[in-house]
Amino acid sequence: MTRLTPLIMVGMKLACFGVIVAGMAAPALAAPVQDIFEVKATTKEWCEGNPKFSEIVSVKIDPRNPAYNVTVTFTRDADNTDDSTDVSLKINNTGSADFDAITLNGLAFVANAAQRKLEFAVSGVNPGNADHFVTVRGQASLDNLGNVTKLTGMIVYEITGTYTIKTPPPAHQSADVECFASGTFVTGKKL
Repeated sequence: MTRLTPLIMVGMKLACFGVIVAGMAAPALAAPVQDIFEVKATTKEWCEGNPKFSEIVSVKIDPRNPAYNVTVTFTRDADNTDDSTDVSLKINNTGSADFDAITLNGLAFVANAAQRKLEFAVSGVNPGNADHFVTVRGQASLDNLGNVTKLTGMIVYEITGTYTIKTPPPAHQSADVECFASGTFVTGKKL
């Protein structure tokens, strides 16, 4: 028993030294938290010169070709200032130069007492064409650890797009025109 006492004292000293050293370590730096999801959306789009006046645009998730799926990147603490109310949203892989150029920035706030839902609003313009914009208002669902599990909401945009011309057959796309749309979106699988 007398041999064990010095060994225990050395162990206690090492443990106390570890606590002191850990206490002197630099605090953890704030870092943006990104979540990437596949997305599906349905919008009603009005394009300049479209004889049908409007058409429904659907973006679906194709599990057979995930590289072609449209994705959305949702970032909390987007400014890296340890402020989780600052958010950004980026829509990826759309094939639209306008969507690819626009990063949406805005705010998110806790929406319920359980702190399992965020309400957010983000907006952005194309730096090369300031009259083209995207605005999203939505909800982010959170799990028990505060991780985003799903996004849903409304989207409004004005971009350069095309519309479908069915006559004369075969159907083809118009030249590039100004298009305005609004609709809904929901995320699928988290990537």
